[in-house]
Amino acid sequence: MGGNSKNNVSLQVLFPPTPNSSPVKHKLSTNSLDSVVGDGFTTEEITAALQPKPIEPWHPSIDYEESDICDLSPGPKAVTFMGRVCNIFDVANTPKTPRSAKGCVKLCIKDDTAAITLRLWYASAVPELRLGSLVSVWTNHISNGENGSLSSTTAPLFVSLFPERDRSCHLMHHENSDDGTLCKRPLGHRTGQPLSNLMTLRNFIDGGSDVVGARIIVVVKSIGPKKKITRKDESVVENVNIHVQDDTAEATLGLWATAANSPLSRTSSDTTINPEAVATKQGWKPGETVLLLQSPNCKLSRAVYLSPSTSTLLDLNPSLPDTTYLRQYSQHTLSRSLLNPAFPTGVLDLHALVSSPVRCLYTLAELDELARSAPQEVFQGFLSVLVTQLGLQECLQRGRLFCGECFLLFVGDVGSGWSCG
Repeated sequence: MGGNSKNNVSLQVLFPPTPNSSPVKHKLSTNSLDSVVGDGFTTEEITAALQPKPIEPWHPSIDYEESDICDLSPGPKAVTFMGRVCNIFDVANTPKTPRSAKGCVKLCIKDDTAAITLRLWYASAVPELRLGSLVSVWTNHISNGENGSLSSTTAPLFVSLFPERDRSCHLMHHENSDDGTLCKRPLGHRTGQPLSNLMTLRNFIDGGSDVVGARIIVVVKSIGPKKKITRKDESVVENVNIHVQDDTAEATLGLWATAANSPLSRTSSDTTINPEAVATKQGWKPGETVLLLQSPNCKLSRAVYLSPSTSTLLDLNPSLPDTTYLRQYSQHTLSRSLLNPAFPTGVLDLHALVSSPVRCLYTLAELDELARSAPQEVFQGFLSVLVTQLGLQECLQRGRLFCGECFLLFVGDVGSGWSCG
């Protein structure tokens, strides 16, 4: 028995004893306020992971099938399509917003066949897109948003892009590759036939706004200054009001947030002569820029106020015969109703009025009676009137306090460094 004592040794002798408590837990329990166990990543590593890499030239890694918007179908498929931006909306951040995204804009893009809704996420700054911009889109998936709030009835298909994080999708803004003729035809238009649901602005105001898919075509009459409006939730948003008209009525079109940059000119060092790029830099022009609006919001108060909704489509200078007609009408109207008309010649004999021995002092009632009794006669004399209201504050808010004209075009803010071209 004594010789077999070595064979009876327990296996526990070969392993060190297990402590009663974990050293780490004991340390945390004693100094829980001084030391906290992290997840193994430093602050610099977390920041670098959340920040997207710098934008590099994009090259497709797979083959994308070119397609018209009307031929797109929901599902996973690598496709590319081209169209113009016909609506822009800023999307507020939600708990579902990606942590690396700074914001999001919702675009409605249309070609000559159909329209599609696109949600574009960005991590650095808002893309320099405007109403009427020509873009190309590469994506590997298209969704159907008819039953949700992702898209509208006018553009039921839906695409989501985050080019700075997902290298399989991309959006290109064509600034110098178009002469301004691509994707200019309104949806459903056929050559030689009237455009469906197209009505005058007066008919739209008098009840036509209740028609589903109602369309109006107007020309820009004047462009107001960009203003910053503080909302009830203390957020600040930019706004531009545009005075539009046709041959029946006038209205004000309000553009907000990102869309407010569309009618304004922008500075650029590029010396290109491309018509599309030149028109983008110069912005919208009164008397020349024509807008085709489908299903805009209409608010009736002292003046008619129009604004884009989620289902609105805005065509910039559409390929229609009405575009040429409205430009000619606007130029004729501007030439007739000048803002600063010249003093009439051959009507008032100033020398005879000053040197005449009899100087007539009329009242407004006497002038009205004489003009009605002898409409062909010319009456010369004086009026003594009292100015009861100026409206300086209203003119200041509308940007018309110190206004003028240049080549029959309204200039509403001379004091902002505007130069006559």
